[in-house]
Amino acid sequence: MLKYSGALILAAALGAAPAVAADLPTKKPPPEPLVAPPLPSTWHFEITGYGWGTSIAGSTGFGSLPTLPYYASFGKVLEHFQGAFMGSVVARNDMFIGGIDFIWARIGGSSTLSNPDNALYGGKTSLTLNESAITAFGGLRVPLGVPNLDLYGTVGARNFYSGNKLTVSGPFGLFNGTETVNKDWVMPVAGFAAQYRYNDRWFTNVLADLGGWSDAATGQALASVGYNWTQNIATTIGYRVMYTYTHQDTGFNELTLEPKSFRYQQWMYGPFAGFKYSF
Repeated sequence: MLKYSGALILAAALGAAPAVAADLPTKKPPPEPLVAPPLPSTWHFEITGYGWGTSIAGSTGFGSLPTLPYYASFGKVLEHFQGAFMGSVVARNDMFIGGIDFIWARIGGSSTLSNPDNALYGGKTSLTLNESAITAFGGLRVPLGVPNLDLYGTVGARNFYSGNKLTVSGPFGLFNGTETVNKDWVMPVAGFAAQYRYNDRWFTNVLADLGGWSDAATGQALASVGYNWTQNIATTIGYRVMYTYTHQDTGFNELTLEPKSFRYQQWMYGPFAGFKYSF
């Protein structure tokens, strides 16, 4: 009797197993993975238009014509001013910086040769300068750990264009000569760019670079103080200096049996004011 009772209990247990399994909770699918929201971009872009009240000093000469010095204060530049455009675009984040700066200007004027050592003493000269300087640069941030200071080491290149027309007439009409030379050359540059923020409104920008080749050299430095009128709009005022030099062989003059060359050296310096839009 016990033998049959055990068999009945086992059979009942086996028959109830599917019902018990059906009552167990089913396995839930794994939760959907959480997607992190995209982080806001750390890049900031600045578009600046500015006016540079520059004085100009230098010397230029080409071909067989003499090298002539020139100087024009900002007031004189305005008298002979024929056009200009200046602006820059800069992008930066916590690690990198890159940008381009563009300058174009044209002036013209005439004068009398006043150096008694010059063979053409007393003659007349007329000079037109048509110039542009385009500087492209990129760099890495220098981690100094100073609050509110962004300092970047930069490398880049400057393309300088000079279109010169020089006319010389000797005294009593004994000599007349005109030459036009259009030259452009590229020079590597290296330097730094820095910005210090005093608070949410006031800031200071400082920039400098230096470079060139064996027959050319260039350099610039500027410092400015700016004010943020809104989150996107700011104005700046400051002072800027730029130097450019080159001496290039351009062939040989068979008439005078002398080598021909393009000779150019110039300083540009003065205050500037800019209007900046950031986003």
